[in-house]
Amino acid sequence: MSGFMSSSTALMICKADSAASLDLDALRQHAFTPEIDADGRRFGWVGLGDPLDTDGFELTSVDARFMGFSFRLDTRKASGAVIRIQLAEAVREEIASGKKVGGKRKKELKEAITAKLTARAEFVPSLIDCLWDAEKRRLLVGSASARAVQPVLELFKTTFGIDATPITPAGDMSKLFATILRGEGYPCEGYTLHPMGSASLSASEQAEEKSAVAVQNSLNAVAQALEEGMAIQKLHLIATSDADPDRQLEFTLDAGLAVSGLKLPKPEKEAEEDATFLVNADVCAAVADMVERVASTR
Repeated sequence: MSGFMSSSTALMICKADSAASLDLDALRQHAFTPEIDADGRRFGWVGLGDPLDTDGFELTSVDARFMGFSFRLDTRKASGAVIRIQLAEAVREEIASGKKVGGKRKKELKEAITAKLTARAEFVPSLIDCLWDAEKRRLLVGSASARAVQPVLELFKTTFGIDATPITPAGDMSKLFATILRGEGYPCEGYTLHPMGSASLSASEQAEEKSAVAVQNSLNAVAQALEEGMAIQKLHLIATSDADPDRQLEFTLDAGLAVSGLKLPKPEKEAEEDATFLVNADVCAAVADMVERVASTR
């Protein structure tokens, strides 16, 4: 399990169009409810990392700068194996009764069976953590998937009237990744970025005959792949603080600026939850600063 109160997290950095503070009452008004929407989902806000907290929101008012909460989404999905066998049975029955079953009819049967089974399926909950940074006007969402983040941003707009949009790179990230890989250190927001040796690569337009996607786990192998015309799409990085070399942040950044595998500090023994939250929020904010700086590089 990952998230802002776990050992690691993903991160999508979203910039807000307003510096307004978030209203806790508005969060409660759009808290998770068991009501099912037109798409067969249940969703809403809950306390950070707690799918059952729809009222307390304990970590939202710890600090004037940071506010933490989670987006809970419950969905139902029918078993693919059950759909296939019931479809086969339905087709066989119709053929046995003398009916012709073409592609269109099979599609109709499948849709009906899927809808029936989905309506009977149990809801499966999922949580995506959110961190509002009032100082930087950022919403940090604990997912690297644009598809998963979209309903979070939609509810955020509905709840607070604030548009938050994922940041995008101003330049060619594969070229910047290559620069970081080949350099002795890339200065960035009080840290120095170094490659950790693991990268995902894809063929460039000039090397279409190469493998579409490849993963290399050593700096030499990645460097060789670049020489052969491959381009880095995701790079594992370590950021060392210029002020405190013992402070290091490790994460993977992709060409779309989504962060994954950000390692969070191990909580101190008997540390209060509030203190752990603030430490982790500070780490996430520092990484967001770096990613925003990288995003503006042309």
